[in-house]
Parts: sequence; C-alpha cells; structure tokens
Amino acid sequence: MERKIVEQLVSGKGRNAICRDLKVGKNRLAHIREKAREYGYLDRSIPIPPYPEALFPDQPDGRSLKTSEADLQLQAQRPWIEDRLQAGWQPITIFEELPVSIGRSSFYRFLHRYKLADIGESARKTLIEEIIYAPGDALIVDWGKIRNVIDPETGKKRTLWMFIGVMGHSRYMMVRLVWAYDVPTTLATLEDMFMELGGVPKRIISDNPKCFALEASKYEPLLNPVYERFAAHYGTTIECLPPGSPELKGKVERMVPFARRLYQAHGNAWNGLDESQQYMNKKVSIANERIHGTTRKRPVDVFSEEAAALKALPAIAYEIEDFHEGTVRKDCHVRFRDKYYSVEEEYRNQDVAVIGDSKQVSIYHKGKLIEVHDRITDPFISKSTKECHKAPWQRSIMEGSFYRKRAAKLGPYVEEIIVRLLIQGNGFIDTRKVWGILALDKKYSADDINNACQKALSVDAISYRSILTFLQLKATGQQEENKGGFTEDIKKSKFVRPIEEYQQLLFGR
Repeated sequence: MERKIVEQLVSGKGRNAICRDLKVGKNRLAHIREKAREYGYLDRSIPIPPYPEALFPDQPDGRSLKTSEADLQLQAQRPWIEDRLQAGWQPITIFEELPVSIGRSSFYRFLHRYKLADIGESARKTLIEEIIYAPGDALIVDWGKIRNVIDPETGKKRTLWMFIGVMGHSRYMMVRLVWAYDVPTTLATLEDMFMELGGVPKRIISDNPKCFALEASKYEPLLNPVYERFAAHYGTTIECLPPGSPELKGKVERMVPFARRLYQAHGNAWNGLDESQQYMNKKVSIANERIHGTTRKRPVDVFSEEAAALKALPAIAYEIEDFHEGTVRKDCHVRFRDKYYSVEEEYRNQDVAVIGDSKQVSIYHKGKLIEVHDRITDPFISKSTKECHKAPWQRSIMEGSFYRKRAAKLGPYVEEIIVRLLIQGNGFIDTRKVWGILALDKKYSADDINNACQKALSVDAISYRSILTFLQLKATGQQEENKGGFTEDIKKSKFVRPIEEYQQLLFGR
C-alpha cells in the first residue's frame, strides 16, 4: 500500500483522488507523503526502488537495544547451556543446574529469543534405525493393563492384565488375559503361545520384569533361573533389553494401546475370564487378517511362511516350576512352601532364589546354583538338612560318627549314653564326660561298662560319675565275695588248727 501511495504521489495525483481510489485515510496519506519527501522520492532525486525492496527500511526496535541483567548473565553461560541441550538435557534440568541465580521466566525467554530451545528438541529426537527380524527369529512380548474388574464373588476390585506376543517378522499377534504376571502364569502363557505358533522362535525379547530378570542391567541382566530353565527346555534364547529402552521393542509396544482398543467394544459387563478371552481371540484373529500398515501384507499370510522357520516343539512338555525369593535364615535354612532346606554357612542372611518341581528343589544365589535337595513330600517332615551342612555337634550324633562307633564296641547301652550326652549339650560337646566314659575300658571290662550304663539309664542318671559309681560298687561286691571264699579255704587246710584249741590252751593256764 505504501508503494502505491508513493507512486500516485510521484505521478502528481491529488490527495482526495488517492484517498478515494486506494481507500486510505488522509492522516495516513499525509504521514507517507512526509516520509517520501524525506527519502527524496517526491522530488525524484532518488528513484523508487524495485519490488520487493522496501521503500522505507524498518528502524531498529529500541527495546532490542536494551539488555537486561539476566540476559547478560545467561549470555555468559550460553556455551554451557548449548552443550547440555545438545547432550539431550531437558530445559528444566539445565535451569536447576545453572551456576547463576536467574528467574525461570527469564531463562525460558532467553531460550526462545535466541532459538536455543530448537537445539534441545533436535538433540532428543534421535534417529532409531529400523529393526528387521528374519523369519522365526524373535517373539517380542510385553505386559499391559487392560481394565479393572469387580469380582462378583468377593466384591473386590481386581486388575485384568494382558500378555501380548508379536512375531518380529510377520507381526502376527497373540493376546492372553490373566490375573497376575507371576512366574508360573508367565511361563504357562508363553508355553500356550508356542502351542499356537506350532513351534519355538529362536529368541524371546522382553524388558526386565521380575518374572524374567531378577536384576536389570544395561549390559548383562541377572536372569531368573526359572526362566533360564524354561528357555533351555524349549531351546530358545533369552534377550532382556536394557532398562529405559522401549523403542527397541516398538513392534509390541505399539500393540498395547491397540489391544486395549480391540477390547473396548466389549463393554463393562463381566462374564468371566474365559468369555473375555474368547472375545479377545475373535478381535485378534480379525486384526491378524487385516493388512498391516508397515508391511502392507496380512500378518496371517506372512506367518504361514514364517512358521516353517520355527524350531520344533520338544516331545515332553515343560513342567511349570514353583519359584520363591527368600533370605537364608540364621540356621542356614531357606523356607520354601512351608518346608526348610539347608545351604552352606557362607550364604547366611543372603537373598536366594528357590525353584521347585515335583521331585527336586534347587537353590540359586545371584544366578549360581548352590544346592539341590529332594523335595519334602512327607507332611510330618519339615526340614531337609544335608550332612555336610550340619553343625559339628549334629554330625557327632550321626549314626557312624566316631563317638558312636567307639561306644558301640563297648555295648548298645554305652552308645545310648553317649548319644544322650551329645544331644544334652545343645551344640556344646563336653568331651571330658564322653571320653571319661569311653576310657573306662582301660580298667573295666566292656560287659561291666555296658551293665553300668544300663543301670544309669534305668535311673535316668546320665553322667560319667554315676556310671563310675555303679562300676565301683560292683567291684567292691566282688572283693567281699573273694574275701569270704579265702576264709573257708583256710579253715579246710590240714595245717590250720581250729580256734577252739587255742582258746582251751589260753583258758587252761
């Protein structure tokens, strides 16, 4: 508009005519006429510049020439701010770590004024290379919440979960609805997916829930031993992704909201888990028959080709094992299903993982197998303690121990006395009493010692002193008997006169 006004002014057109033709006000026309005279356009000393060059260049904004104290401080920190934006830091993190005290609004205005916010956005939008899987290479799995359910029997709220599996090559999807994502449920669900696939993929890709990994790691996670045994049975490989990297399993991450949408039309009515699973199976079957947005093929058609690359299922089904995490007690036993199993003393107060099937119980510490026990099935037995794990005083009362072997040579009652003494100590072995009894064979016969021990047991006098007393009493009785026999022999001797003769001779005097 300014150019048209100046051109008509230069051509000599009147003020009223210009206002009428261009429909501008007289004040605006007067203002532009003064600026044109100032620039020398009206007297034609300076030619009108060609379009699109501006007739009147914009004057610098006086406000931009003024610099605040906050801006000066932030300009001094600008290299530091740009480095952290390029490293992917969030603006709020940079603001919190600023070495100068600046208002939050001043900091954000500074970022937008110098277009520094764009640096952070571009740095955080890293390019993720497309992950391509060969046929039969990977089954990608993930958990997701689908809805809350009011249990009609208890009236309590329960969470209904979905376990989703997607084949990496064909995008063939499977969904299982479950109440929990514990170890037995997860392994049973994976086994059911293998049955649907008709084979086993080369690897299973997941994140790091407790049912898969006891300890997540960026480099080498500590896998759940039960999951390892399951994978070994089916001949597949485990791949637990680094923490905080859902983009590495995007093929299944995108299916979580999609599966919720499939279930959306079911409504809030609850008719049991089986009914919901049947409904979900119908929806998933329809989804697998639709053209995929990325591959532009139907997943069910691609999977029919991929199925040939899967490993064959083993002849024997996997026996789902019980899993428990616990702490070794002070008596070096760990509890598993209300029974107790022993480990070495060095694992006292350590956290261990216990796996049990119908026959055996295996105990792991940080992924390492440390002990295997036969599973206790007798309801009247609560502990399984290996001989090598017993305390010295417990080993001393075992059948075949040194003390019992030595005592058995003297007699069964001697052995019983020794066992009672060992048990009596409650962990402390009084070897003086034990060896005192066992050393009696140096002076007394084995039969006498055994008989003395029998008498001590009958009166419940379990001690070295009582046994020695019985032996001494018997020895004293034998001495008395020996003395009486010697007197009779003297009387019968032909060289001995009767005492009466001596008495007559004495009184005859």
